[in-house]
Formats: sequence, C-alpha cells, structure tokens
Amino acid sequence: MYKKTGKKAIFVSMKRVLFLIVLLSALPAAGQKKDSFWRDWNDFLDMRADKAYAKTDTTYVGRYPYIWDARLFDQATGLYFVSTFGGDIHLSSGFCNRAGVGLSYRGLGLNFSHALGKRRSHDLALSSYGRHFGFEFALRATNDLTGSVEMSGVDAAGLKDKIDNLYLISNKLNLLYSFNPRFSYGAAMKQTKIQRRSAGSFIAELSWSVWDMLFLEETERTLDSFYEANYFYQRFSIGAGYGYNLVLGQQHWLLHASLIPMWTFYEMLGWRKDGKRERVNYPYGKIAYAGSAHFGVYYRWGTRWSLGFSSVVNQMASSTHFSSKASGFQRFGGQEWQAILSLGCRF
Repeated sequence: MYKKTGKKAIFVSMKRVLFLIVLLSALPAAGQKKDSFWRDWNDFLDMRADKAYAKTDTTYVGRYPYIWDARLFDQATGLYFVSTFGGDIHLSSGFCNRAGVGLSYRGLGLNFSHALGKRRSHDLALSSYGRHFGFEFALRATNDLTGSVEMSGVDAAGLKDKIDNLYLISNKLNLLYSFNPRFSYGAAMKQTKIQRRSAGSFIAELSWSVWDMLFLEETERTLDSFYEANYFYQRFSIGAGYGYNLVLGQQHWLLHASLIPMWTFYEMLGWRKDGKRERVNYPYGKIAYAGSAHFGVYYRWGTRWSLGFSSVVNQMASSTHFSSKASGFQRFGGQEWQAILSLGCRF
C-alpha cells in the first residue's frame, strides 16, 4: 500500500527531471565564452546543423537564425479511462486548465505545465523533430478525478473517498517518421522550422503508453482487493497516416492537420499488490486499436515571434477475451486530449 508520501515522490521526481534537463541544455550557452570545451561542442553542433540543412529543399523548409526558443502557453487538457476487467471502471479528469512554460535548444523542446487553482495536475513533455525522424514523450498526472466503479461487495460511500485519493498517470512515447522531407513536422508541432510552401507527407508512427491508477494514501481496508491494488495498462501500437501543412499569407500563416490510425500489437494489464507485481498478458484481442489526430493554426511575424493554437487527441480501445482469467470479453479504453495556446520568442 502506498503511503501519503508516495504522491510527493512522483512530483519531486518530475521536478528533478525538469531541473536536470534544463541544467544540461543551459550549460553550452553559459560556457561558450569561458570554456573551450563547450565552445567546441557548440561549433560541432553548428557544423552538424549546417550539413543537415544543406540536404534540405529550402524552397519548402527553412530554419530560424536562433538556437533557443522560449514559450509561455495555456493548456486545456482532459483524459478518460474505462475498464471492465473485474468490474466496470470509468474515470475522467474532466476539463483542466494549466499554465506552462517551455524551452527549446536546437529543436529539443521541454515543456512543463501545472494546473491553475487547487487542482493537482501536472504535465511534463519532451520532443524533437528532424527532417524525417521525430519523437514525443509526455508524462501526465492528475488526481482531479470523477467517475464510478461497479464491483461486487463494494461500498458506494467508501468508493467516493477512495477516488479522492487516486492518481491517474499516463506515460506516452511516440516515434515518428515522415517520408517527404519537404514536409516539416517540426514547423507544425513546435515551430522549430519554417514551412515556406505547402506540403504533405505520409507519416509512420510507433507508440507506447502506460496508464497507471495509484492509490497513494492509506485508508481503512473496508473494500475488496481492488482498492488495495494499483492497476496499470500498457500497450504498443504501430500505424501510418497522413499530415499536411498549408502555408498562407506570404508564409505568415500555417495550418496543420494530421491523422494516424494504429494497430495495437501488444497490450498488458497488471496490478501491484502487497509489494508484488502481477499481470495478464495480451491474448490477441478481437479489437485493438489506437490513433492520434492533430490540428494547429500558427502565425509568425519576423523570425523571432510566433503565436499558435494546436489540439491533439489520442485514442485507444481494446476488446479482448481472457479465457484463463475471466469469462466473456473485457474492454479497455482511454482518451487524452489537449488544446494549447502559446506565444514563442526565439533568441
């Protein structure tokens, strides 16, 4: 059973990761004038960037004359999780508004946001996009949850107290490959590049995600074993879709839309109880899919400032028959969405 200090450990770890990445990314700029090692390292990165840019069709994709990008943003998020394994579980965070800051060095961007008001909700994201390859990592945690759980032997009043002590945590890693180098995913998602002419591309994606439900405070063991455990759902998906960048207004406006459906080729349900980890392996469900959709509108003036609005929806669903563990079909599903309004400054 996790104690109350468990929830503090999660966010302390997030803050440590945030501090470490910011510190490491700031060292090159801080040491350029004092330390020849960092100056040489920065020159090496400039050389690599120039070589990569020499292979770029500059008629379609350009770059900014700056290596740093700082952002302020307002982020509206929500997530939903459902499971029928051992019961009927529905959990939702509803609408959550977060304020955030972001810092990018040579296209490697780190964002951190925190819920406004008294809500305990956090988001940590790391991403980078090249000519073809890109990655996105996000860690989200919230205990601002509502929902219902229907299980035999469960006291409804005790359930409400339990949900108040529950954290729903999602980890996600996406690996992306765009086939058309004239299409810039970085211009669409983080404005790290300039899309000079309209272009589209087929996009391949490999995705991993984990949804964790953690009870982080001790309570009286008056409910059944479900409430004494910490459940998680993990999946790997692969798929392909299409994205398009539409350039308008003498390259000041950029509209982006992409859709990537995916097939889930591995999934696992597990729980942690009495210090032990148990799991049910993936038995090849009748339906197992995931997908992501992106939409964004961006405006830039000059090469220093940009204003953007973007939205992302991630969906997963599975319907599987666990013949050895339960009767009938068990359903798992989850949805995450976010809408971001950001103001960026390059230097």
